This record gives sequence, structure tokens and C-alpha cells, in this order.
Amino acid sequence: MKYRRLNSFKRGFDELPIEIQALVREKFRLFQNDPGHPSLRIKKMKGHESIREGHITVGYVFTFHHETDESGKPRVVFRRIGSHVTYRKP
Repeated sequence: MKYRRLNSFKRGFDELPIEIQALVREKFRLFQNDPGHPSLRIKKMKGHESIREGHITVGYVFTFHHETDESGKPRVVFRRIGSHVTYRKP
């Protein structure tokens, strides 16, 4: 699976506390190996049919959607990451 990060995701990651950034890295390794892992709590976002949400911790979430790349292969696009304020602009 290929992955792409939007600039909004990159900025959000840079603004996270260092200890949360470390957890993000762990969770994303888990996501790469098992995107359905229960600890990620992946689900569809309410009001945004094509956007999914996942959890780093109780207070930190990330959003993503699926697309196909230029060659027609599936790709995950990470949109935003941060506190639950992320829900306001997924």
C-alpha cells in the first residue's frame, strides 16, 4: 500500500508534543501492518462518507481517505492529525 500526507497532516504532526509524535510513529507502523487493528479504532467519520478517522490516543486522532494513484494502485491519504479539534475540518 502506498501512502501520502497532505500538508495539513504534516503541520499537525509537527505541532504535536514529542511524546505524542513517538506514539504516532508506533501507531502508523501498526496501521501499515494491520490497518484494522482494534487499538486504532478506525471508523467512518460522521457527515463525511469517504473520510475515515483513527485514534492515536483518547485525545489525539487522525483522518484519512483512500484514492488511487496515477498508476491505478490504491493509496491512503493522511489528511489531518491532532486533538479532537481535527473533527471540525477533517
